[in-house]
Amino acid sequence: MTNPATPADIEDRWLFDSPVPDAAKLQTWLDAAWREILRRDRTIDTRLTAGSLVAADVTDVVVAMTLRVLGNPEGKKQEAIDDYSWTRDAAVSAGALYVTDAELASLAAPRTTGTRNSVRLIAYGEL
Repeated sequence: MTNPATPADIEDRWLFDSPVPDAAKLQTWLDAAWREILRRDRTIDTRLTAGSLVAADVTDVVVAMTLRVLGNPEGKKQEAIDDYSWTRDAAVSAGALYVTDAELASLAAPRTTGTRNSVRLIAYGEL
């Protein structure tokens, strides 16, 4: 399966004061994020094709990864002007394209333990 995220997904979630980059640049970053996810979990593509993973969930992760880069293209961690200053979150300030463990966990295949549990239903007062 191809990357489920599109430039329109970025445009729909754009929160920054700057204009949205052109679609070709957005697609380049989205594709890089998609490849990074596939490097971390090779089963994602197969599970998407099989329908056991929802494409919208993958799109959310790919877009979040891309927005982290686009939201801080210079990789600034701290900025100060006169008496004004602010510090960007350390994870975002790297300006690098990465997928978090929490994002990967949200796309992980369900785990089965191999054990089965059963429940016996009884009528009220029966024991």
